[in-house]
Amino acid sequence: ENKIQEALEILDRMKLQGWKPDAGLYKKVVAGLCDVHRFREAANFLDEMILSGVIPNRVTRGVHTSMQNMVVQGLCDKEDANRAFMVYQNMRALGISAEPRSCNALVDCLCKKGEVFKAAGVVSDLLDDGRAPDECTWNAIVSGFWGRRKVREAAELMQIELIKS
Repeated sequence: ENKIQEALEILDRMKLQGWKPDAGLYKKVVAGLCDVHRFREAANFLDEMILSGVIPNRVTRGVHTSMQNMVVQGLCDKEDANRAFMVYQNMRALGISAEPRSCNALVDCLCKKGEVFKAAGVVSDLLDDGRAPDECTWNAIVSGFWGRRKVREAAELMQIELIKS
């Protein structure tokens, strides 16, 4: 109903009364914040969720995955590369794989901000997970290195990644 502020107030009251929100409730709050383009706040709720002990398990892994990916993509749309990369790193630490669309958005966003080596790390993670980056991701990373006059690094990255796959 687009009443995110009221939902946040209710959540605060619940926590003050000692109730512990579960992954499903956090997902609703994070999705609501994303719907109104408050991606940094959504990322903060992801951090709060993990710090409060609501971590992925067999039952909640899908909920965690969709929330994290939604926030990464939103932060990238807002060109907040550093915060998006932090959320991505937290995902990896929790054993959550980023969806291809999130990886594409993150690589592109990082390259646009000049963070080509972080972007290369995301590509490397994809390959380590046994997933091949798509053409858009390769174009973004190569263009990122090329635009920074890092042609040798781009060629070395391509060679290393081709050897891995």
